[in-house]
Amino acid sequence: MEVQTAWVKPPRQIGGLDHLAVQAPCINLYGRLLPGITNVTDRARYYSFYPWIVWALEQEGFRYNDAFIDHFRKADCLFTLISHRHAQVTGSDSDDHSAATIGSMNLSKQIADIREGNSVRLSDFAHRDQNRQKYFKNKLGGLGQYYMGVFRELNIMDGSVSQGIKNTNQIGRTLAEAFDQKVNRKLFVQTINEDVVTVERLDLLIAFCPCQITNNPEEHSILTDLFFVQKSFEETDMMPRRRSLQIILWLADQLAKKGEAISLDNFRGCTYSNALPDGTDWTLPEMLKQNRRRWSVYQRNELLSLAIQGIFYVVLDSYQETDQQFHSVEQLCDWFLISPEVQHLTKDISLDMNVSELAEKASEWLPDLKNWTHNEHEMQLANQINSLCDEDKTISNRGAILLCSLKILIALKQRSETRGGYEDFVFQEQYFQNYPINLQSFLHHISETWNQLTIKKWIMWLVNKWGIQTHFMVALRKLRGQSQSTFQIRPSDYGLEVISVPKAVFSMPRFHQSLRILKDIGALEKQGDGWIVSDLGHQLKEFASE
Repeated sequence: MEVQTAWVKPPRQIGGLDHLAVQAPCINLYGRLLPGITNVTDRARYYSFYPWIVWALEQEGFRYNDAFIDHFRKADCLFTLISHRHAQVTGSDSDDHSAATIGSMNLSKQIADIREGNSVRLSDFAHRDQNRQKYFKNKLGGLGQYYMGVFRELNIMDGSVSQGIKNTNQIGRTLAEAFDQKVNRKLFVQTINEDVVTVERLDLLIAFCPCQITNNPEEHSILTDLFFVQKSFEETDMMPRRRSLQIILWLADQLAKKGEAISLDNFRGCTYSNALPDGTDWTLPEMLKQNRRRWSVYQRNELLSLAIQGIFYVVLDSYQETDQQFHSVEQLCDWFLISPEVQHLTKDISLDMNVSELAEKASEWLPDLKNWTHNEHEMQLANQINSLCDEDKTISNRGAILLCSLKILIALKQRSETRGGYEDFVFQEQYFQNYPINLQSFLHHISETWNQLTIKKWIMWLVNKWGIQTHFMVALRKLRGQSQSTFQIRPSDYGLEVISVPKAVFSMPRFHQSLRILKDIGALEKQGDGWIVSDLGHQLKEFASE
C-alpha cells in the first residue's frame, strides 16, 4: 500500500510579494480607478486581435479542442514575430511595434533568426511539450494568462481556458469582424497551417502589427469607444477608466507646454499635490477633479507603504549584517534601538522628544504640498527610499532610509489632505482586518497611539507592530492559504533568522499600460523625442467637460 506523507513535508519557500500587506490597499484603489486595464494588458490591439483569432478559427470550422489550441498558440506567436519584423523594417522605436508583445523574451532566438533573414517553424516554440522550451506555459498563451479576466469583465469573451472560450455577440464578435476588415485572414491562416515563417511572409502580414490600429477605421473607432467608455460601452462602473485616461491626456498636454515629458513620476507627483512640477496649479475641468483627488488618496497610501517598507528593510538588513542572534522580537527591537542606524538619526532628530514635538518642528524642513520636486518633500523622500534600497548596504544608507521613512509619516500627519482618509472610496466591511497598515489605522495611531511616544518608543512600535508582527501575520496567512512560505524573517532553533531582505518598492498603478494604450489608439503622437496630445487626444480629453 502506498503511503502519502505530504503533510509533514516542509512548505516550499518562495519570494512572495507585499510582505506587510501594505500594498494591497494601493492595488485595490488603482484597480477601481482603471477598471478594464491591468498591469499585464499592455497593448490595445490584443483587445481586438484575440477575439479575431477565436472568430477566425471558428470560420475555419474549428471548435474548442486540442487542434484549436494548437492553432491559437501558433497565431499568438505569429503576431509577435510580425511586430518584431515591422520594427526591424521601419527602423523605428520598437515601442510602437513589438513592445510588450506576448512571448517576446522566450522567442528571442527566433526573432534573431528572422532578423538575419532565416525562416522559422511556429511549432518549434508554439508546442505544449513540458520538456521543451516554449513561448508560453499557459495553454492559451497571453489570452489565458493576461487578458481573459479583463475580457470577461468587459463582456468581450465568456468561458475559461479549461472549459472553452467564445466571443460575446455584442462586443467580441463585433471587434473580431472590425479587425478582419483590414487584414489578410486567408494568408494568416495559411501561414499557421504551413508552419514555416519567412521574412517575406511576415512583410506581407504587416497589417497585423500592433501599430496598425489607426489604419483600420472601424476597429479603431470601436476600441476608442471601449477604452473611453463611450456610446454603446457606457457603463457607470467603467467610467473611472475614462476619467483616468483623460487625466493622463490633460497632464501630458500641460507638461508638454512646459517642456516636460509625461512620466509615472510626474503622474504621481501631480495627482498627489494638484500641482505641476514647477509648483503651479494643475488646472483640470470640474468633472475630472474628483478623479484627481481619488488618485491622490492612492498616492498617500503609497507613501505610507514606502515608509513602512523602508523601516522593515532597515531592520532586516541591519540584523542580517550583524553576528547577533535574538530569540524574540522584543530582543531584536531593543538591539535595533541602540544600533548605529538608529543612532544615525541623532544628527537630525532627538530620540527623546515625542512624536507630537517632532511634528511641530516639521515646519522647519517640510516644503509646501505643491513644491513636490523639493528634496525634503514626501514624494522625493519616497523616491530616495526606493533608490537607497538598490545602493550599497551601509550603515549610512540604512540610516538615511530610516530618516526618510519617519519624515514621510510626519509629513502625512501634517498634511490636512490626509485627514480625509479614503474619502469617496467604500470598502467591504472588515476589509482592513487583513490589511492593518492603511490610512484609517494611520490616522488613528498618529492621533491616539503615537502622539506622546518618544521617537525611540515610536520606532520600537513601528518595528514590532507594523513590521515583524504584521509580517508574521501575513506570512502565516499565506502559509495557511497557499502552503508556501513567504517568511523573510522567521523563528528557528537558532533564534530569529533572516531569509532575505525585501526592498521597499512602489506599486505599479497601470500607468504605463494606460499610456501605451493611448499611444496605440493615436491619442498621443510622437514629436521629436517626446509625445504630445494628438487632435484625437484633444477631442477625447475635452469630452470630460461635457
